[in-house]
Amino acid sequence: MALNIKDPETEKVVRQLARRRGLSLTEAVRMAVRSELDKDELSEEEKARRVAAAHERMQALYKKYNVKPAERAMTKEEMDDILGYDENGIWS
Repeated sequence: MALNIKDPETEKVVRQLARRRGLSLTEAVRMAVRSELDKDELSEEEKARRVAAAHERMQALYKKYNVKPAERAMTKEEMDDILGYDENGIWS
């Protein structure tokens, strides 16, 4: 059975993953899809445990480096501005 990907962005990221991992395009798609499916198969308890563990690690880092957590998440526009990206994705 064939899979025909007509979206240029999807093709680009699949090729990027394949190149980084030294995989064929088929292997890259398989690996990415399996990874996403594996995430779906986690029990709600396991998801909650992982979130709690990540929260504990973040709290330890805040304490270690005497940092206060952010009040809110930055928007994509704010992140792009800090990095100096313009509407074309290049530095201003």
